[in-house]
Amino acid sequence: MLQQLDLPSYKEKEPAVAERFERIYARPVVLEARSVSRQFESARGPVDALRDINFNVHRREFITVIGPSGCGKSTLIRILAGLDHPTSGQILLDGKPVSGPGPDRGMVFQGYTLFPWLTVKKNVMFGPISKGLGPTRAEQDAMQWIQMVGLEKFADHYPHQLSGGMRQRVAIARSLANQPRILLMDEPFGALDAQTRSQMQGYLQQIWQNVDVTILFITHDLDEAVYLADRIIVLAAHPGRVNEIIEVPVPRPRSPQQFMDPRFLATRARISELIHPPGEHREEKLPLIRMTLATDDVL
Repeated sequence: MLQQLDLPSYKEKEPAVAERFERIYARPVVLEARSVSRQFESARGPVDALRDINFNVHRREFITVIGPSGCGKSTLIRILAGLDHPTSGQILLDGKPVSGPGPDRGMVFQGYTLFPWLTVKKNVMFGPISKGLGPTRAEQDAMQWIQMVGLEKFADHYPHQLSGGMRQRVAIARSLANQPRILLMDEPFGALDAQTRSQMQGYLQQIWQNVDVTILFITHDLDEAVYLADRIIVLAAHPGRVNEIIEVPVPRPRSPQQFMDPRFLATRARISELIHPPGEHREEKLPLIRMTLATDDVL
């Protein structure tokens, strides 16, 4: 079973992976969702977007969240960020209830949210200066984060002068400059082309390995979910609820070559099965309107 590995027996087959999960579970819990539900009012009455969500995230763990359309992924991450509030239940950060946004949670969105009128350096300096850090110290710290994401040569450029992947690296640096306990990422690479997306996945893993930060990452891409995560929270839709939490048995450090690893493929297949159960959806038949010659077949 890939989900909830039986560590004692798993040691016989994959001792390194089993040891990694033992280390993860030995770390303190940073983020906790306790029976979180979110209900919205609609013209047809109440709609449950999330129902009874429960999970823990350990320090320096990398969690990905995936599920079908309408499962409440974005609603969940907004609640974790303090931008929305649960109808019932609560979010705890280091054991304290989350009641609103705070610098202890960094947020990176899919859209580019940099200030267009500020340079890369000024964008990264913005948070620390807002917290009261002096300009000289804020600039020194900002340059360290910019160097961390490999953009020191572009410190004085403006966002419009950067590629999409570079802008997202600046967004990550800006979020990390506040030294958050957890970095929340809402499909941050969804708007990037495939090649840039692959590069950003590699950059993010390098950054995460070198910074004391925990990451919760929303995605709709199955490969990305497996490639990045220690554990994957798979949500079910209507209402959004935890379907299963899967431990990823793919060893670290990760590389694109592992996409063909049997453990990677088996984990991906399990997620696909949960999101799209066999026989649940049949291909919709379109109306038969032929706009070519009957003899001009492509089969």
